[in-house]
Amino acid sequence: MTSYLHKVAGQAINLTGVVSMRLAGRIAFRLFSSTGSPQPKSDKERKLLAMSRKAMAEAETVMLPIHAGMVAAHRFAPIGKADGRTLLVVHGWGSRIDYMQGLIRGLRQTGATVIGLDLPGHGGSKGRALTVPLAIEAVDATWRQFGPFDAVIGHSFGGFIAAMSAAGPDDWMQPRTPGRLVLIGSPVAAEHVFSQFAGHMGFSRRVGRALDEEVRRIAGQPVAFFSAGRMLAERPDLPVLVLHAEDDKEVSARAARLYAEAGQHVRLEWLNGLGHRRIVNSPETIGAITRFLAS
Repeated sequence: MTSYLHKVAGQAINLTGVVSMRLAGRIAFRLFSSTGSPQPKSDKERKLLAMSRKAMAEAETVMLPIHAGMVAAHRFAPIGKADGRTLLVVHGWGSRIDYMQGLIRGLRQTGATVIGLDLPGHGGSKGRALTVPLAIEAVDATWRQFGPFDAVIGHSFGGFIAAMSAAGPDDWMQPRTPGRLVLIGSPVAAEHVFSQFAGHMGFSRRVGRALDEEVRRIAGQPVAFFSAGRMLAERPDLPVLVLHAEDDKEVSARAARLYAEAGQHVRLEWLNGLGHRRIVNSPETIGAITRFLAS
């Protein structure tokens, strides 16, 4: 959907909100959580998918049930001598494990078994919608099948979900806390993401409030509750590495700084010049993660 069509849709939802805030909130949330088709959307993505086929063929893929369908978890054996570690990798919104093969291969070469999770509505997983509760449920299903994990590595939305899964409050969910956590170009709070979405769509304040109420209805908590930075501050025993580029145009560098404010257990490393997507499979990222896991 182009920027112009987003604005048209946003104005239509604003008009709906004048008549029914609840209906406007539902429509806005459905639009926000829609993943569309998992098929590649550009020539670059089609090329990446073709390049990853050989590596993906090396994986054992297991379909895991969640209440909204099935998610695909891909198990990659170590390259070389196994060291007994098992790592979980979670991709970002609009991505898939196929696109993270540079990173996964680098981790496998350290002797680790790597599990790559396709989130709902992405890659080999079913569905056309993705929400925080669905993503956390997918991580939980993967943990029960392959965990516990020595480390969880997440990019973008996948990093946000990894942090929430690791540090979420016990009275809301069962935390799945790994030995270490790595967040690559990840947002820190849902309210920042919703604010960016509302601004892009041109939503009125009325629709913004309706969207927050819809989140509360579905997840049982307001948007402000979903702050991974605040939750990590309550888990000082969990070593965290945050990798971010100050030139990231999709997730502000402010998110990385807020993560770092969670405490001394969070280490922030800047990988400037790598943007939001090139950072995933870069040698600099693989090197930083390898050093962190070995330290």
